Amino acid sequence: MSQTDANRAKRRQVALFRTMNRLIRPLLASPLHGILSSRLMLLTYIGRKSGRRITIPIGYFDWEPGTVMAMSSTTTWVSSLRDGPTVRLRIRGRDHDAVPTVLQDTETFARFVEGSPGAARITGLPADRKPTPEELHAAAQRAHLVRFRLATA
Repeated sequence: MSQTDANRAKRRQVALFRTMNRLIRPLLASPLHGILSSRLMLLTYIGRKSGRRITIPIGYFDWEPGTVMAMSSTTTWVSSLRDGPTVRLRIRGRDHDAVPTVLQDTETFARFVEGSPGAARITGLPADRKPTPEELHAAAQRAHLVRFRLATA
Protein backbone atom coordinates (compact mmCIF):
# COMPACT_ATOMS: atom_id res chain seq x y z
CA MET A 1 0.00 0.00 0.00
CA SER A 2 1.40 3.36 -0.97
CA GLN A 3 1.70 6.26 1.46
CA THR A 4 -1.12 8.07 -0.38
CA ASP A 5 -3.43 5.05 -0.04
CA ALA A 6 -2.53 4.73 3.64
CA ASN A 7 -3.33 8.42 4.21
CA ARG A 8 -6.69 8.03 2.45
CA ALA A 9 -7.53 4.98 4.56
CA LYS A 10 -6.61 6.86 7.74
CA ARG A 11 -8.78 9.85 6.73
CA ARG A 12 -11.73 7.52 6.02
CA GLN A 13 -11.26 5.87 9.41
CA VAL A 14 -11.17 9.26 11.18
CA ALA A 15 -14.31 10.39 9.32
CA LEU A 16 -16.10 7.18 10.30
CA PHE A 17 -15.16 7.62 13.98
CA ARG A 18 -16.31 11.25 13.96
CA THR A 19 -19.67 10.23 12.49
CA MET A 20 -20.07 7.42 15.01
CA ASN A 21 -19.11 9.75 17.88
CA ARG A 22 -21.85 12.20 16.85
CA LEU A 23 -24.37 9.39 17.34
CA ILE A 24 -22.84 7.76 20.43
CA ARG A 25 -22.20 10.94 22.49
CA PRO A 26 -25.87 11.89 22.90
CA LEU A 27 -26.85 8.27 23.50
CA LEU A 28 -24.33 7.90 26.36
CA ALA A 29 -25.58 11.17 27.88
CA SER A 30 -29.23 10.09 27.67
CA PRO A 31 -31.39 7.78 29.81
CA LEU A 32 -30.83 5.16 27.07
CA HIS A 33 -27.12 4.94 27.96
CA GLY A 34 -27.46 1.33 29.16
CA ILE A 35 -27.26 0.10 25.57
CA LEU A 36 -23.58 1.11 25.39
CA SER A 37 -22.39 2.20 28.82
CA SER A 38 -21.10 -1.16 30.01
CA ARG A 39 -18.12 -0.67 27.65
CA LEU A 40 -18.11 3.00 26.67
CA MET A 41 -17.88 6.16 28.75
CA LEU A 42 -17.81 9.86 27.95
CA LEU A 43 -14.55 11.66 28.65
CA THR A 44 -14.69 15.45 28.95
CA TYR A 45 -11.39 17.30 29.04
CA ILE A 46 -9.84 20.61 28.00
CA GLY A 47 -7.83 20.43 24.77
CA ARG A 48 -4.14 21.06 25.39
CA LYS A 49 -3.67 23.25 22.31
CA SER A 50 -7.19 24.55 21.61
CA GLY A 51 -8.26 25.21 25.20
CA ARG A 52 -11.72 23.97 24.20
CA ARG A 53 -13.88 21.63 26.23
CA ILE A 54 -14.01 18.32 24.34
CA THR A 55 -16.28 15.35 25.03
CA ILE A 56 -15.59 12.01 23.37
CA PRO A 57 -16.78 8.45 23.88
CA ILE A 58 -14.00 6.02 24.73
CA GLY A 59 -13.87 2.39 25.75
CA TYR A 60 -13.05 1.65 29.36
CA PHE A 61 -12.24 -1.28 31.62
CA ASP A 62 -13.10 -1.52 35.30
CA TRP A 63 -9.84 -1.95 37.18
CA GLU A 64 -9.43 -1.52 40.93
CA PRO A 65 -12.16 -0.05 43.15
CA GLY A 66 -12.52 3.62 42.22
CA THR A 67 -10.39 3.19 39.11
CA VAL A 68 -11.06 2.64 35.42
CA MET A 69 -8.55 2.16 32.62
CA ALA A 70 -8.73 3.31 29.01
CA MET A 71 -6.46 2.73 26.08
CA SER A 72 -5.88 4.47 22.78
CA SER A 73 -3.71 3.78 19.76
CA THR A 74 -3.56 7.52 19.05
CA THR A 75 -2.25 10.36 21.16
CA THR A 76 -5.09 12.75 20.28
CA TRP A 77 -6.82 12.85 23.66
CA VAL A 78 -4.05 11.22 25.69
CA SER A 79 -1.63 14.12 25.16
CA SER A 80 -4.10 16.51 26.81
CA LEU A 81 -4.09 14.35 29.95
CA ARG A 82 -0.33 14.12 30.50
CA ASP A 83 -0.25 16.88 33.13
CA GLY A 84 -2.92 15.13 35.20
CA PRO A 85 -5.73 17.70 35.02
CA THR A 86 -9.03 16.67 36.57
CA VAL A 87 -11.43 15.44 33.89
CA ARG A 88 -15.11 14.50 33.86
CA LEU A 89 -16.20 10.93 33.11
CA ARG A 90 -19.75 9.78 32.51
CA ILE A 91 -19.84 6.08 33.37
CA ARG A 92 -23.08 4.08 33.34
CA GLY A 93 -25.16 7.26 33.46
CA ARG A 94 -23.29 8.90 36.36
CA ASP A 95 -20.81 11.78 36.25
CA HIS A 96 -17.47 11.50 38.06
CA ASP A 97 -14.52 13.81 38.42
CA ALA A 98 -11.34 11.83 37.84
CA VAL A 99 -7.60 12.32 37.82
CA PRO A 100 -5.89 10.67 34.85
CA THR A 101 -2.40 9.19 34.82
CA VAL A 102 -0.79 8.17 31.54
CA LEU A 103 1.02 4.88 32.17
CA GLN A 104 4.00 3.93 30.08
CA ASP A 105 5.61 0.97 31.79
CA THR A 106 5.46 -2.50 30.26
CA GLU A 107 4.77 -4.22 33.60
CA THR A 108 1.53 -2.31 34.21
CA PHE A 109 0.57 -2.79 30.57
CA ALA A 110 1.12 -6.57 30.89
CA ARG A 111 -1.06 -6.71 34.04
CA PHE A 112 -3.74 -4.72 32.26
CA VAL A 113 -3.78 -7.02 29.22
CA GLU A 114 -3.87 -10.13 31.42
CA GLY A 115 -6.68 -8.78 33.62
CA SER A 116 -8.91 -7.22 30.98
CA PRO A 117 -10.90 -9.40 28.62
CA GLY A 118 -10.68 -7.99 25.12
CA ALA A 119 -7.58 -5.89 25.75
CA ALA A 120 -5.36 -8.36 23.88
CA ARG A 121 -7.56 -8.02 20.80
CA ILE A 122 -7.48 -4.21 20.96
CA THR A 123 -3.70 -4.12 21.23
CA GLY A 124 -3.09 -6.68 18.49
CA LEU A 125 -1.56 -9.18 20.91
CA PRO A 126 -2.27 -12.87 20.39
CA ALA A 127 -5.48 -13.92 22.14
CA ASP A 128 -4.80 -17.65 21.89
CA ARG A 129 -1.59 -17.70 23.94
CA LYS A 130 0.40 -15.69 26.45
CA PRO A 131 2.32 -12.94 24.63
CA THR A 132 6.09 -12.96 24.75
CA PRO A 133 7.90 -10.19 26.65
CA GLU A 134 8.99 -8.73 23.30
CA GLU A 135 5.39 -8.66 22.02
CA LEU A 136 4.21 -7.02 25.24
CA HIS A 137 6.94 -4.38 25.07
CA ALA A 138 6.14 -3.58 21.42
CA ALA A 139 2.39 -3.35 22.15
CA ALA A 140 3.03 -1.13 25.18
CA GLN A 141 4.96 1.25 22.93
CA ARG A 142 2.05 1.44 20.43
CA ALA A 143 -0.78 1.75 22.94
CA HIS A 144 -1.43 4.60 25.33
CA LEU A 145 -2.82 3.37 28.63
CA VAL A 146 -4.54 5.81 30.99
CA ARG A 147 -5.66 5.12 34.55
CA PHE A 148 -8.51 7.30 35.85
CA ARG A 149 -8.87 7.54 39.63
CA LEU A 150 -12.42 8.57 40.43
CA ALA A 151 -12.77 11.36 42.97
CA THR A 152 -14.56 10.33 46.13
CA ALA A 153 -17.69 12.24 46.99
